[in-house]
Amino acid sequence: MTITLILVLCAVLALLFFLFRIKGYGAAPLHESNLASRLQSVDLEAFHNLIDPDEEKFLRSNLKPREFRVIQRQRLRAAVDYVAGVSQNAAVLLQLGLAARRSPDIRIAEAGRQLVDAAVRLRLTSVLATGKLYARMVFPGTLMEPAGIVDHYRSMSHQAALLGRLQNPAKAGLLSKAL
Repeated sequence: MTITLILVLCAVLALLFFLFRIKGYGAAPLHESNLASRLQSVDLEAFHNLIDPDEEKFLRSNLKPREFRVIQRQRLRAAVDYVAGVSQNAAVLLQLGLAARRSPDIRIAEAGRQLVDAAVRLRLTSVLATGKLYARMVFPGTLMEPAGIVDHYRSMSHQAALLGRLQNPAKAGLLSKAL
């Protein structure tokens, strides 16, 4: 009975942690003037290379098993760092979308809603991807891929650029370059 209670409590705490992480609670309030400084540059091609199964097969076939495990863990840690950057950008753009939803302009409010949806979806995908990457570090033989994060990031970037064009057509390119 005690073990069950402890497991349920741990599960509830983990769920709360993930919900707070996805929603971005505790993040500093967003001011458009410092938006670009809060966004992190993310090299999607490098990230994709780190999680590419073909690249992993190549390394596995050309390295000794011990060397492969060491290098693969380093690659997975680097991938976790990329996912953290993606998640940080999603948190910033989530706040931007929430602010835009309150706009009296219907087009801006709708673009803000779509950005919020994309950012929340990406935050959830980031949490799941991080879990999968850590699981692969612990269990190197697993085939759990953090799929979808690149596509979700591109979708969110597109929504952010659309919102930027609607809010301020003269400065819309700044947001696109920052992502």
